[in-house]
Amino acid sequence: MAKKVVQAPTLLAVSGGQDILRQRFVRRFIETQRAAGWDVAHVDGSDPVSVRDALQGGNPFAEVSKTLVVAFNPEKMDLDLLARHQQSKDSDVTVLLHVEGEPDGRTKFGKFVKGLGDSLKSFSKPDRWKEPEVAAAFIVEEAKSHGKTIRESLAQALVELVGTDLGMLAFEVEKMSLLADARGVTVLNAEEVRGGMAPIAEASAGPIIDALATRDRKKLVKALGRVKTTSSSDPTMGICRFLAATVTKWLKAVYLDNLPPQAAASELGMNPWYFENKVLPAARRWGKKGTVQLIADLAAAERAVLSGAVSPWTVLSARLLSSC
Repeated sequence: MAKKVVQAPTLLAVSGGQDILRQRFVRRFIETQRAAGWDVAHVDGSDPVSVRDALQGGNPFAEVSKTLVVAFNPEKMDLDLLARHQQSKDSDVTVLLHVEGEPDGRTKFGKFVKGLGDSLKSFSKPDRWKEPEVAAAFIVEEAKSHGKTIRESLAQALVELVGTDLGMLAFEVEKMSLLADARGVTVLNAEEVRGGMAPIAEASAGPIIDALATRDRKKLVKALGRVKTTSSSDPTMGICRFLAATVTKWLKAVYLDNLPPQAAASELGMNPWYFENKVLPAARRWGKKGTVQLIADLAAAERAVLSGAVSPWTVLSARLLSSC
């Protein structure tokens, strides 16, 4: 059965200073078109040859002969070429201009983007006085995406503690959700907020992650020992959940090794600098086989906890050291 074709204009753009929202939109748009059978290509707008080749279309023998071209550095593209492509209504190629930040309306490119009308999706930053309100609402929705709920008053308190940066808030909610999973609850209350803000991630899981990222067994031994001696109860499940969040990023990154770092970061909804400097080096160091093995190690340790093993921490430590 042929896949349903998802309709899209020949040219559209996404922009705005809310980085995490903009990147998520791009990632989900790519996922939607790819699920419909589209080919997806990433091009650098500063490379005119690659741009022209991409605009010529995809595989004519494909079940759905459609191509999505995601363009980075679009401000360097030939505006006349883009205008002609926009007017070619029968084209099988949709171009998505990924504009980082707000386009300068005083420039030709900025005027061109702002003139796209309904074909422009903008994630502009709110007025400064409204940022706390927007950030608190974001926390509530972010918690829902993790299958959790949080009181609005608690979300507001978190904004006061962390600030209004949505990327940072998303990270904090992710940590709290992992803690909630470890405790078997679905409501993020004051305990989860305190736990998420506590040094467990940075002072406990952090050194373990750093040691794994560089495959340094000596550092790993010290980090694991430090967690064990400073924990009043078995830390296995909590540490496993924190490690899994990072290792999963490595696994996803290594399977996108055929893409430029900026394109891969966009697909994963990550900050490009963070992806290229923190995620990608570890992913390349471990490779596909290694990251899959790490996931298996963490799953085995969690099973040890759930099955009532005598020492789940020993299972985790032994398996990580063996893989490292």
